[in-house]
Amino acid sequence: MCADAPPPREAPDMVHADLKPDNVLVRDGAVVAVVDIGNAGSGTRATDLTTLQWHTFQNPLLEDARRRLWTRILNLVGWQRAAVLAATQILVQLEWPIRHGRHDAVPEVVNRAHRTLDELNALR
Repeated sequence: MCADAPPPREAPDMVHADLKPDNVLVRDGAVVAVVDIGNAGSGTRATDLTTLQWHTFQNPLLEDARRRLWTRILNLVGWQRAAVLAATQILVQLEWPIRHGRHDAVPEVVNRAHRTLDELNALR
C-alpha cells in the first residue's frame, strides 16, 4: 500500500502527534486545552486527523465524523500519503499493548486496522 508513496513534502503544521479524545479538554462544548504535548513537532495536520479517525471506531455514533475526517485527510495529503499515515497509526497502536504486555488487546487493534484499511481502500 505504501511502497510507491513519495517522500513527505515540507512540514507546514504544528502536530500534536498523539491527539486523541483524552488529550483534549472540553468545557461547555468548547475545547479549552490540549494536553500531553511531549511528542509535538512539525508535520502535516493529517497526522493528528488520522489519530482522531482511529479513535472514532470506539463509538458507533462517530461514523459520520470518521467519514468527514477521511475526506479532510485525503484532501490534505492524497491517498498514498493517507495510506502511509494509516499504516503508521496501526503500527503505533499495535506497539503500545505489546510493549505493555497487553496481548489480549492486540486482536481488537488488528480488527480496527482492517476496518481502517478497508475504508481507505474504498476511497481510492
